[in-house]
Amino acid sequence: MNAASMRVGYRPARGATQSVGPRTAADVRALRTGGSLHHDHGTHRGIALIATLFAILLLAALVAVVVDVGTVRMRKALEEARSLQATAAADAGAAWVRALFAQHAGDLQAVLLDLAAAHSTLRFRLDRQTSADVRVSLALPGTSPQSDHLDINLQENPVIAEQPVQVTAAATVIVNGTPVAARTVTTLLRTFHHLAPYSEIVGEIDGGGLEEPDSPGDPAGQVGGPAATDLRIFARVRSGSGSPASADNFRSQTWYDGNAGAGGILP
Repeated sequence: MNAASMRVGYRPARGATQSVGPRTAADVRALRTGGSLHHDHGTHRGIALIATLFAILLLAALVAVVVDVGTVRMRKALEEARSLQATAAADAGAAWVRALFAQHAGDLQAVLLDLAAAHSTLRFRLDRQTSADVRVSLALPGTSPQSDHLDINLQENPVIAEQPVQVTAAATVIVNGTPVAARTVTTLLRTFHHLAPYSEIVGEIDGGGLEEPDSPGDPAGQVGGPAATDLRIFARVRSGSGSPASADNFRSQTWYDGNAGAGGILP
């Protein structure tokens, strides 16, 4: 058999796969790892997606915390503002009583009549949506069978007629018809008939304080000394061109401040 027939005899059959020669090691590795390369790309995309979602969730949580903190601060600031409004309204109640004393030249009976006509209530508007109601009550000497205050050296000359008056002002702040804050302030006054300024503040208790004394204190009575200021009111009368003569009429009065504790600690 000649060489040509040998070549024809070894010709591959139709449709058979022809060999292209031996593959290199790199080719074999590439063929073997082709599927795993596609799998690695998918895994990386999944990890990136999860990381992105986690970052979005974290950002959303941070935004929620910031919004919540801001809301809490705004609520606290609003509550503090309402509390200050209530305190100012209660102070206005005491100022109202002092204004009545000044209007009536220290005449207590005239002050009581004006308070009764107003039902002991002062109402005023703070802004378009906010108003304040202040109800005041007066505690006078000798109006209670029990007493926890002894005030000495009160000037009871009829021209002066000094006496203590305790003013309790309970204020309520109302926004669009809804009460949002309340405060009670108790103020102790020294009042004088026909003697300007007709009243003076001795002390006060803010019912919203963390600690407070049992009462606003005692008026007058303190005699001057090296380490003390004389708080007495003196009465003098002049006759002609002579020197002023004493017209003092110092007496003591007892009264009850309405509290369960002892007398006040303020001077």
